[in-house]
Amino acid sequence: MQQFSALFQRGNIGALELKNRIIMSGMGGKATTLADPEGNVTDRLVQYYRARARGDVGMIVTQSVLVTADEKPPYDLTLHDDAFVPGFRMLAEAVHEEGGRLCIQLMNYGLLMLLMGMMRPPDMPIRVPTITAWMTDGKPYEEIGEDQIQRYLKDFAAAAGRAKEAGADAVELHACHGCQVATFLSPATNHRTDEYGGSPENRARFACMIVQEMRKEVGPDFPISIRINGDDDIEGGTSVEEAVTQAVLLEGAGASAISVSGGWEYWSPSTIACYAFPKGLFVSLAAEVKKSVGVPVITAGKITPELGERILLDGKADYIAMGRPFLADPEIVRKLREGRIDEIRQCIYCNNCLGSGRGGCSVNPFLYRESRPLAPTEAPKKVMVVGGGIAGMHTSVLLAQKGHKVTLYEKESKLGGQWNIVAAMPGKEDYASLMSYLIRSLENYKVPIVLSKAISKDDVADIRPDVVVVATGATPRWLGVPGGKGENVVQAVDVIEGTAIPKGKVAVIGGRFIGMEVAIMLAEQAREVCLITKAALGENGLPVEPFTFKALVRRLIELNIPLYLNSAVLEITERSVVFRLGEDVLTLPADTVVLAVGAESENALIADIEGVVSEVVSVGDCVEPHDAAEAAYSAHRVAMRL
Repeated sequence: MQQFSALFQRGNIGALELKNRIIMSGMGGKATTLADPEGNVTDRLVQYYRARARGDVGMIVTQSVLVTADEKPPYDLTLHDDAFVPGFRMLAEAVHEEGGRLCIQLMNYGLLMLLMGMMRPPDMPIRVPTITAWMTDGKPYEEIGEDQIQRYLKDFAAAAGRAKEAGADAVELHACHGCQVATFLSPATNHRTDEYGGSPENRARFACMIVQEMRKEVGPDFPISIRINGDDDIEGGTSVEEAVTQAVLLEGAGASAISVSGGWEYWSPSTIACYAFPKGLFVSLAAEVKKSVGVPVITAGKITPELGERILLDGKADYIAMGRPFLADPEIVRKLREGRIDEIRQCIYCNNCLGSGRGGCSVNPFLYRESRPLAPTEAPKKVMVVGGGIAGMHTSVLLAQKGHKVTLYEKESKLGGQWNIVAAMPGKEDYASLMSYLIRSLENYKVPIVLSKAISKDDVADIRPDVVVVATGATPRWLGVPGGKGENVVQAVDVIEGTAIPKGKVAVIGGRFIGMEVAIMLAEQAREVCLITKAALGENGLPVEPFTFKALVRRLIELNIPLYLNSAVLEITERSVVFRLGEDVLTLPADTVVLAVGAESENALIADIEGVVSEVVSVGDCVEPHDAAEAAYSAHRVAMRL
């Protein structure tokens, strides 16, 4: 359509013609566990990529595929042996059947092995160009020697040949974000004094040699893209000026395209940028690279279709790469082409797809469950959904989609529940798009909505549904200490919503995301604020999503917000917070205390209606407070059952 004419221009990368200028980035996260333990392609993984190919994207870049046999944790795709070619052939055939193009991304983890956690066997080596002073954490670091360099060159070339044999349309060398090749490119990690270190040209030598060997293996016409950092976003790392030098050298070595990203996964929060970062954060880096090379340049980093169109029209890049938007909606490109923009499930960059739950998506209940579509029900039921937050809304939409007769009840005067508060947080304005999408979907499926109605046992008895879905959410938890409900104590959600205005010196209690976010918000308003938490930042027994965590910690440091960690609050008075730090009891002046200490499920209705209706199910936070991706997943689970 005219609005996206630049995005829908055909283009070429080497001899490969693409039907539009939109590329699905290679992504890891939960997708990496769709392979089997040995690293084979599975049917579930094929269906994941088939859904994106069906959505009309110009080219799909796979998650990273490893090339070296003894540096491969379980469940990671690999092409280190011919035995893995048939699986990739199956994947390529599926993508081609849907009219798509497939690019296989090849990588050696290197330092990225640090992110594998328990997935990495403890004796698996972490091979680096230089063992630096900070590598003192007891991991099995090994400095890469010349013999190993020659082996890696053969490994990458052989894997590229296998990718071509499997029917892939291109390969991409992963050389960014702190992987093995990136550590050679970066002055922060490459302190070598031989021909692979020192000058920018020497540090690029290993990457150039890999491209040259891959080119020999696949021939002159097969496309080879290389993804580099335009900026490492760490002190002493690769700058955009060095990235330009690298790009020129790599083009000379035989690269068909340069894909520009940024950040180091275990140091920088910008690699997988959350809501706190601006859109298009790497575009200026790609634009600098484009000035100096003749091959196509691909840019990425929180790019919306509207922004992508402007980037192409301004000549800042030749192709737009998007990752998480394809998790949120596999059909985003087709919907754009057909003018169905309102039907797109927009990525909100919450990073719950990387979180500690099931690795799902806050806006797409079907992510990683593409092989299990909803089938129309053969026995429609009368369903009451009680609670109009996102869990109740997701569930109502999915059950109506199946053909059930659904009515949604909400005790407040508007839908959304706690999500309205989330979307009110500065920087999270895009979160409102999920609400808008769900409301439009409810309208499309003609789901009756009853607002300002608190459902009781008598209501259920009068309405006589076949099923009641309880989605009554959760409420903020109070702190069980003397003064914990004093007049100067308010909830973080009320501060965000603007119904509570902190006065004087403010102490925020709670070191998970909401506590960190509220402390940052108040500091940015020039309030005198500190943060107290009984554990370390982000800890309560469950891990937090690392990139948002690093972004928030970076901002806390920039704002010089005092942090009192591992400090258990003992009492709150009218003017202070009393807490224990080690063996000492300390008093901190505070005129207002803001609580961000978690939530408690609101599930009294479940016991109330026992025996009144034959089937009661619960979804979302009323089961257990969790993130929005878990709410979407629980909605999908209920819809599959009913």
